[in-house]
Amino acid sequence: MDIHTGSLQKSQNVIGTKYWLFQVIPPLSMLGVLFVTDKGPALVFLTGLYLFPVLFSLISIIAKLFSFRKRKYFLVRPVLTVAVFVSIFTIAQLTYNAALEQAVSEARVIHEQCNKDLLCPKNPIGWEVQGSRIKNTDLGFWLKYTASYHYSNENFNIRVYQGPDMGNVITGGVNVTFNVASYVEN
Repeated sequence: MDIHTGSLQKSQNVIGTKYWLFQVIPPLSMLGVLFVTDKGPALVFLTGLYLFPVLFSLISIIAKLFSFRKRKYFLVRPVLTVAVFVSIFTIAQLTYNAALEQAVSEARVIHEQCNKDLLCPKNPIGWEVQGSRIKNTDLGFWLKYTASYHYSNENFNIRVYQGPDMGNVITGGVNVTFNVASYVEN
């Protein structure tokens, strides 16, 4: 009888370990999206694929809180799913803010050059000409964001892309007020 109880307890531990792995590994695997790309807008797009699991997890949390009994561990996977999603989104936002600060710093230099020369530069230092576009693709620290430079003789604007249709636009130029504003394209 003593041997039988020991093997029963051992099998319950194995089931428990499998259960916890099943609860923890799927949400943690969501972090893989951070290593798939180094482009910030791509990360925002890929993170959007997690909206359905996060919504399902939020509904699951609410439902489980209403029928909450002794099994508190039922909340592990949905709470971890939401926490990982928020972490990914926070990392994307922090890296975008760093990229925007870099773009604003470069735009201030261009703005000063425009007012000093009374002419905005055609190709600012550190920006790449790609066909008819002038871009800087190295903004940010861990994730990289792209900015595009558009100019005329007396003014310029720089668009910093956070996602597919959103970001910030920085404007300035000769006798033009320096401005940073967010945009969302429809």
